[in-house]
Amino acid sequence: MSSTLSPLEFGILQLVASENWPGFRVDRLRARDRQNTGAGRYTYIDDDLGQQLTDGIYTAQGRMIDMEGVRNGLAFLVDVSGSRINSIEIAVYGNESWDGTERAWRIV
Repeated sequence: MSSTLSPLEFGILQLVASENWPGFRVDRLRARDRQNTGAGRYTYIDDDLGQQLTDGIYTAQGRMIDMEGVRNGLAFLVDVSGSRINSIEIAVYGNESWDGTERAWRIV
């Protein structure tokens, strides 16, 4: 069962879309599943509009997530496969853990 994207997931997708996919709508994306790894999270995405994209790995150049309680910050990327957004990967920088809780954050 799909759920609403978290504010962090929505922010990542909105930024990546604005830099890579002109006209792409993020307002109809939903989280199909979330898997916390202890050092990050995978969020699997459903797109109600079935928007097609070019397969690849997408980021926002030179950006990272600054989050309270995560000393070195977090990296993120969006995986597109089969012409659809497949997942968002969020991972800590360095040798530390993250429990998947979205504390105060900003993308810098």
